[in-house]
Amino acid sequence: MTKTKRITVADVARHVGGTLEGNGDAVVTTLAPLDEAGPDAVSWVGDAKYAAKLPASRAAAVLVTADLPTSPGKTLIRVADPDRAMISTLALLAPPVDAVPPGVNESAVVDPTAVVDGAAVGAHVVVGANTTIAPGTQLHAGVRVGSHVSIGADAILHPNVVVRERVTIGSRVIIHANSTIGSDGFSYVFRDGAHQKVPQIGTVIIEDDVEIGSNTTIDRARSGATRVGTGTKIDNQVQIGHNVQIGKHCIIISFVGIGGSAEVGNYCVLAGRSGVSDHCTVGNGVQLAAMSLISKDVPDGTVLRGNPAVDIAKSRRAEAALRRLDEALKTIRQLSRRVDELEQRGRTTE
Repeated sequence: MTKTKRITVADVARHVGGTLEGNGDAVVTTLAPLDEAGPDAVSWVGDAKYAAKLPASRAAAVLVTADLPTSPGKTLIRVADPDRAMISTLALLAPPVDAVPPGVNESAVVDPTAVVDGAAVGAHVVVGANTTIAPGTQLHAGVRVGSHVSIGADAILHPNVVVRERVTIGSRVIIHANSTIGSDGFSYVFRDGAHQKVPQIGTVIIEDDVEIGSNTTIDRARSGATRVGTGTKIDNQVQIGHNVQIGKHCIIISFVGIGGSAEVGNYCVLAGRSGVSDHCTVGNGVQLAAMSLISKDVPDGTVLRGNPAVDIAKSRRAEAALRRLDEALKTIRQLSRRVDELEQRGRTTE
């Protein structure tokens, strides 16, 4: 059983570079929201609107901004950015993560032409011919890496990840369990009464510092490369089609689907269950609300919602109008009856 870390409030303050006000001797073992924190927890006020919950919180200490008013009887750690300090505190309190022991497990199958020196290769891992895995990278149990693959330094591939042949993965990439990188793109031509498969001879390039959630699939290109840019974070159960180009530092949340040959710019956010149709170009900094669909090119900086996705202000106006639809229909019916009455009077007068 893993022993829980036990550190003091003063340790937390030093770790985050904060100014301590109050009791630094209390021992803390976890981090929790203000209304859930107990006397063994650190909490935080990331936004001033949550400060009203501070007096009632039982937290041993609270990470706050320098200008937040003092709360009587509360231990505060003043920092420049409580959210960033919260992240740092979580890292301090986190229990050890399972790691693959150095070297190659005796049950692993590594092709003689593969280079894995300095990597940690776990149980029942398969590494194909002419593949290179840089030092510091961990392949957890059941990972399957195809031939002619390149994986950079300090990457982590969790159990049962599959990396198909001729794929390139950068340094410090994290791929969570059961994801597949480099399956064939979904491409067929209907001829002679049947669907003829279009060969997918391209590759996938995952740049440095990307994180990919569990059960996500990224298809190889028909030709050329499907690419995921530096620092992009992809959630669980995302589907990225062949020849898609995703820029740097994007956030792509669960159940997103991106159609083949679509282009997504830098710093975009695609919320859960949203989608981008094939061949669409999405500009830099675009934000797409949950359950929305981009079906045409979108310029930089646009915030969208709906299916088809439109500017979010326009979407809200449309929703407001829809809520008034019953009243509008009632008015139309009344006006229609009034017109009928007036026409009848006119005919009677004649």
